[in-house]
Amino acid sequence: MSTEITMPKLSDTMEEGKILRWLKHPGDQVLHGEPIAEVETDKADMMMEAFDDGLLDEIRVREGESAKVGEVIAVLRSATETSRSSAERPSAAPSGPRPVLEPQVQANGGAGELIENQPSDEEAPELAAAENQPPRVAPMRQLRRRRVVSADTENEKGGAASSPTPEAKAGAEDNSLVKAPRFHPAMGALQSAAPTAIAASPPRPVTVVEAHSHEAPAAGDGKLRASPLARRAAEEAGIDLGQVRGTGPEGRITKRDIDNFLREQQLFKFRRLIAPREGLPGSREELSKMRKTIAHRMAQSKREIPHFYVTIEVDMEEAVKLKNSLEATELFEEDITYNDIIIKATALALSRYTRMNASFEDDGVVIYPNINIGMAVAVEDGLIVPVIHQCEQKTLPEVSRAAHRLVAKAAHGGFTGDDLSGATFTISNMGMLGVEHFAAVIVPPQAAILAVSAVKDKPIVRNGQVVVGKTMMLTVACDHRVIDGVVGARFLNEVKRFLENPASLLV
Repeated sequence: MSTEITMPKLSDTMEEGKILRWLKHPGDQVLHGEPIAEVETDKADMMMEAFDDGLLDEIRVREGESAKVGEVIAVLRSATETSRSSAERPSAAPSGPRPVLEPQVQANGGAGELIENQPSDEEAPELAAAENQPPRVAPMRQLRRRRVVSADTENEKGGAASSPTPEAKAGAEDNSLVKAPRFHPAMGALQSAAPTAIAASPPRPVTVVEAHSHEAPAAGDGKLRASPLARRAAEEAGIDLGQVRGTGPEGRITKRDIDNFLREQQLFKFRRLIAPREGLPGSREELSKMRKTIAHRMAQSKREIPHFYVTIEVDMEEAVKLKNSLEATELFEEDITYNDIIIKATALALSRYTRMNASFEDDGVVIYPNINIGMAVAVEDGLIVPVIHQCEQKTLPEVSRAAHRLVAKAAHGGFTGDDLSGATFTISNMGMLGVEHFAAVIVPPQAAILAVSAVKDKPIVRNGQVVVGKTMMLTVACDHRVIDGVVGARFLNEVKRFLENPASLLV
C-alpha cells in the first residue's frame, strides 16, 4: 500500500513551502523520523522528516518548486509492501564479499565523498556471512555533507581563538553564549546550511575557507586522537576533526574543543555577515519570504499589542563567579554560559509569575502549561527563534545541553519544525555587541519578551564602599492586555534575585 506524503506545517504561520533539496530519491529506503527533504519556510530552512518506514516511490514536487501545506509532494510505498515485493524477486548470490561504502571527510576539509574500501582478509568472512542479512540503512547523520568554515579570526575581548588562556579568562566579561571567543545566541546562529545526503543530486555550492591556525596536530603515528564523546559530537555537527585543535593530553581532541570550534565558526560567519547586511545606496532589494514574514508580524505586534517596558539593573558578580567556577571544575560536558544561566533564572521566575508565560486570545488569557523559551537568533536575512521546550523541568546542565544542540544546528543546519515552534516566552540577547540597554518587540502570540544587555564593569556601592562591579541591564516588554505593570516589575525582580543568588539555579 502506498502513502501520500503531503507538505507539513513546519511553522505556526506557514502556508506553503519550497523544496530546496530532496535528501531521498525514488527507490531509496526511508526510516521513520529520518530527514527526507530540506524545505524553505517563512521562518527558516528546515528538515522535513519521514513519518513512516518504506520506499520512496515517487516525487511530485521537484527541487525549487513550492507547494501549499497539505498538498501531496511525494508517494511512499509502505515497508510491508516493500518487504513482500523484495521477497518475491529472486536475488543472485554475490560471488564474493562486497566492498563497503563509508562516508568519509577528507583531511583537506572537503565536503565529503563516498570512499570505496576493499575488505581485508579478516573482514571477508564477516561480510560474506552478512550477505544474507536484511540491508541496513546508515543513520542520516552519517550521510550528511560536511561543511567546514574556518575560525581563522582575531580574538575578541581577550578570548583565545581555540582554547581559553588564563589571561583570556581574566579579560572583560560579557553575557555571551560562548566561552572563547565570547559569543551569544542572539546574534549567533547565522545562515542555516542544511545537511544533505552525499550520494544525491549535485549539491549547491558550499564555501570552504581554509583554516590556517586551527588544524589539529597529528599524533606521532599520524592519527588524530579524540575522545569518543568528541568524535560523536563532531559527526553529529558535521565537523572534520582535522580542523579542530585538541587541548587534551598529547593534543587529544575533547568535547569542549568541538563546542569551542562550533562557536568560533559562528563568530567568524557573523563578522562576515554584518557588512553585507547594509544595502547599497540607491538600490532596491526584494524581500525574501522570511523577511516578509518578519515585517508582517512585527508590524502586527506593534500595531495590535500595547507594549510597556520595565528595566532593572542586575549585579552579576556572583553569576560571573559561578560560571568561572563551573568552567574550572569541568563538571559538565558543555560549558555553562551566561545565556544558560539567564534562561534558567527566567524559567524559575516564569514558574512563579505564570501570567508572564501567557498570551491574549479571543478576549481571554491563555496561560501555557509548559515554559518553552525561545532564543532570538540572527540569520542572514532576519531572525529565527529556536526553542528550548519544557524549561521548567530542566536542570541548568540540561538547559545548557539543549542550547548547545540548537547552536550546532544553527551553525550547520538541520532545524525541524519542533525546534522553531511552540515558544511561550522569548529572550533576546545583544550582549556580545556591547549594548548597554535596549527594548525588544514582543513575538506574537506571546505576552512578553526579555531583552538582555552586556555585562559591564562599572562603579557600584557595596557595603557602603564604592567598588568596581559587574552589572547587566534587563528590560522586559509586556503585553498590557495580559500583564499589569506591577506583575512585570515583580517578575523582573524575581529574575534579578535568582541571578544575584545563582547557587539556587543548581538545585
